[in-house]
Amino acid sequence: MDAREIYLCYNNIEADLIKGLLKENGIHCIFRDMTITPYPMNIGRFAEKRIAVDEDKVDEAIRLIEDARRDGFISSDGRFKDREG
Repeated sequence: MDAREIYLCYNNIEADLIKGLLKENGIHCIFRDMTITPYPMNIGRFAEKRIAVDEDKVDEAIRLIEDARRDGFISSDGRFKDREG
């Protein structure tokens, strides 16, 4: 699978909501937890969670996440990779 990271966030709840949203819409995603501490605290990039999807699903996945953020389904604490917001 040729996947591209599209979204970065810093808490498991947001990551789980996004994974569920994508799965519900038939989009397989890869989740990478970059946490390197045994303590449950946010320490910037060391607590980053990364979500990647197939190249051919990038636009659809971004649209779904944007809609979910706008609707308040997920927080807007995370950000899209390679762009602000």
